[in-house]
Amino acid sequence: MFISLKRGIISAVLALLLEFYAFNFVARDIGIIATRSFSRQIVDYALNFVIFFIVFYLVLTLAAYLIKKIFPKLNT
Repeated sequence: MFISLKRGIISAVLALLLEFYAFNFVARDIGIIATRSFSRQIVDYALNFVIFFIVFYLVLTLAAYLIKKIFPKLNT
């Protein structure tokens, strides 16, 4: 129930999209990233991806759990 490849893929795609948006279209984040060294930028991208992935995965898992509890007959 709690480990799902489908939720993992959805979370990874959402995390990549959010990270791409945040680091390329938000003026404040662009300024912060521009002042950092290349290696620090890579660490920032990786760390933010992991954080966004975990958040999205946990939210999707909570939604799946709540849907399972509210609609038990949809259990397939």
